[in-house]
Amino acid sequence: MKKHSLLSILLLLFLVIIISSCKKEADKETEKINNQIVAQWELVSDSILTHSGVPGMIIGIWAPDRNLQWVVGKGKANRLTGEAPNPSMKYRMGSLTKTYTYTVLLQLVDEGKINLADKLISYLPDFPKADSITIRMLCNHTSGIFDYTESNLFQYALFTDPFYKWSSTEMIDLVKTEPFYFNPGTAFKYSNTNTIIIGKIIEDITGNLISSEIQQRILDPLHLTNTIYPAGLEISGAFVHGYGWYDGDTTDVSQAYDPSMAGAAGAMVADVYDMKNWVEHLAKGTLLSTETQSHRLTVIAATDEDCEEYGL
Repeated sequence: MKKHSLLSILLLLFLVIIISSCKKEADKETEKINNQIVAQWELVSDSILTHSGVPGMIIGIWAPDRNLQWVVGKGKANRLTGEAPNPSMKYRMGSLTKTYTYTVLLQLVDEGKINLADKLISYLPDFPKADSITIRMLCNHTSGIFDYTESNLFQYALFTDPFYKWSSTEMIDLVKTEPFYFNPGTAFKYSNTNTIIIGKIIEDITGNLISSEIQQRILDPLHLTNTIYPAGLEISGAFVHGYGWYDGDTTDVSQAYDPSMAGAAGAMVADVYDMKNWVEHLAKGTLLSTETQSHRLTVIAATDEDCEEYGL
């Protein structure tokens, strides 16, 4: 009996040693590949800094399944001072704002306060073709509505009065006389006006500003304390500056325009850590029902040159 017990213990120890040895080898292989991944990103990011004219960047890679986390700032966050970008710095996120706006809209769908099949005429009865445009089309950019940022009147106003406080109604009014890109529902074309309209609909349904709805429904529950929907030009603390892009322009435009000019389509500010947390919740559908999240992840083939497919 004792002989069998001793044999069992020896076999168990042998298995533990084998498993431990295999795990160490697997860990070494994972670490090797992780180092290769980081090296590739080092190479690509350095090349971008050298050849593109982009002054600086913050890169964050998280792969918890392979124990990889790489967060780094490169180049300059401020060309004037030469300050280097630190991952804790905030930055203007631009059109990533749309993911917050559409999440609020989809929460209202879950609450039964709006339906993706609803027609725009129920919310903006005087908008052209409003009886042919659905809420879903506004979400997946198949409405054909002209992008207000391409309006000559908008671009002139931005040039002559960059600190003007825009309302969603004013931005929507800019496109009412502009031609549609195509008949609603027949093609894809990314248009900022879609999101501005969604933002206005959210405000009309809730009676609150879109900034307040995003704060109460997303930022507070998820503890995204370094994400803001700014009321004005200021960004608290150190931030990554943005610059003009075309024709070698190096003008600092970080605080050159009132963020209301982008509104629900592009006004928000965050740091890379908050953005990482938000992307996780966005992908998992944390704030939505399973059914509504499935609608969000249903994509259509896009004809727009800037992207291959788009969901809600």
